[in-house]
Parts: sequence; C-alpha cells; structure tokens
Amino acid sequence: MQSIRTALVMGAGTMGHGFAQVLAMKGVNVLLVDRTEELLARARTWIIDNLTYMAELGEIGKETIEPTVARISFTTDLKKAAGDADFVLEAVYEDLDLKKRTFAQLDEYTRSTVPLATNTSSFDINELAAVTGHPERVIGTHWFHPPQITPAVEVIPAAATNRETIDCATEFMKRVGKAPTLCKSAPGFVANRIQFAMAAEAFRIIEEGLATPEEVDRIVKSSFGFRLGAYGPCEICDQAGADIYYGVYEYLHRTLKKEHFAPPPILKKLVDEGRLGLKSQGGFYNYKEGAAEALKRQRDRKLYSRLRLFREETETVEGE
Repeated sequence: MQSIRTALVMGAGTMGHGFAQVLAMKGVNVLLVDRTEELLARARTWIIDNLTYMAELGEIGKETIEPTVARISFTTDLKKAAGDADFVLEAVYEDLDLKKRTFAQLDEYTRSTVPLATNTSSFDINELAAVTGHPERVIGTHWFHPPQITPAVEVIPAAATNRETIDCATEFMKRVGKAPTLCKSAPGFVANRIQFAMAAEAFRIIEEGLATPEEVDRIVKSSFGFRLGAYGPCEICDQAGADIYYGVYEYLHRTLKKEHFAPPPILKKLVDEGRLGLKSQGGFYNYKEGAAEALKRQRDRKLYSRLRLFREETETVEGE
C-alpha cells in the first residue's frame, strides 16, 4: 500500500472532483484528468469550495486547504498522467461505450500492474475488464454521492480480477477513510438494488394518492430511515423478529396482491428453523446468551444520539 503515492482520477465531474479531494486530503498525490481546461477549472473551484465549507463547519483546519489543493495536478494529458499513476480511479460519464474506450486507453498507457478501478454504478465490471489486456487488474469501486462525505464504497471484482487487486483496492479505500465492502458484479450491485426498490415503492404510494412527496419523505426520515444509520435491514429484522417480518409480508402480499411483497424464501427458512433473531439467539446473525439486553442498550445509545441530531435538524427547518 505504501507504493500508492500517486493516483489518477479520470473525470473531474460530480464524482471525480470529490474523489480527488478525498485522496488529496489523505496525503495522496492526485492527477485529475478531463477533456478541457474549463472542466478542470470548474473542478478546482468545487474542491476549494468544499474544503472551505468543511473548515467553516470545523471538520478541518483552514491551514489544510492549500496543501490539499496543492497535491492535486489538473491536466488534460491522460497518457502522461496514466504513465505516472500507481492507482487509477475512472469517473467518466455513465456511458458503457465511453467507459470501454477509456479502459482500453488506460490499459495501454498504464503499467501492467496498476489497478484500474471504475466507479460505475450499474455496468457489469466484466464488460470493462474484457477490453483490457490485463483483466486481472480491473475492479469496481462504487462510491456514493457526495463522495467526499459518504463512507461506503462497494468493491466489485470482475471474474478475472486477482486477489492482489481486490486486496489493494480494499486497503486503499480504507487508507483514504472509506468503508469498503466486497460484493459480486450484478446489475445494480447491492446498494442500488435496495435503494431503487425502496424508491419505486415510495413513488407508487405517491401515485396511489396515499401520501404526498413531503409526507413520504417525513415518514421515511422519522421511522425506518432514522434507524438505518445505525443498523442494516438484516440487523433490524433480527431485532424485530423474523416471524413478525414474515407475517407482515404475508399480509401485504395477500391484501395488496403485489409479487414484490411475497415473503422471501430466506425468511421462511429462518422461521422454519426457529431462527427468529435476538429472541431465539439466532437469525441472520448468531447471538450469545444475554446478548439481547446488551444490544438493547447499544441500540438505545446509538438511536438517542441520532434523535438529538434529528431534533436539531427538525428545529432548524421549522425555524427557517
């Protein structure tokens, strides 16, 4: 990992400028590449604005802004930048043909051992690996907007990606302060499949006239969305009980007659096996004796801290 001193970020737009900022803040020299000087100038302005506001919020000291920006080189010379890079992060427009052309160039211009990572949010990583002469070094690293703040990065190997590339990408994401999680290459990966499934149902509810957009957003933010910063859906299911979840799915499926509410087979399997969650010491996770009380206290501590923030934000909005 110490050998990654210089990273190439290909694309200086909405995501790319954030990548450059994150890497530079962690001491990595960044080569930020785009097609025109105008696009690069815009990215530089965005980065300085982001850092300045971070200083205003007390997230960083003002004295860190100048050295952070100084670690970023803004250039239109892809070939030269690629030759100097120890790690590549592609962030061009979400167009498959464009990404394929970009990866073919990166494969030609970089050293054969340099990892080539794509930030695609939807395309099969195997399709990008296939246009290179060294598919073993191609990997997906799917960040989330805004990239300079949101912790998650999905690390997605292609079928040909080797272990060295996976480990390198994962450790590099940790090094720059991200929370990488390995997942398989499939349409939407993990986060977007969950996110878009939720959004689709929210939009259907609005179409059916059950609630307004404002009401839907308020309910989500103050109910299950309130908990999601502390616990994922499998953890929340274990706390509530797999049998409770299964019963709700059955009722929704029977009354709404929509297939996406059919009880998931994995949930039925848990119920049949008596793995109901915390109350049976096993669900999606295994729990030791006495874990229920300990996790209840941990849950309350996490949620009370979020409740304070929720109240502050609600009071701020209402006071505007």
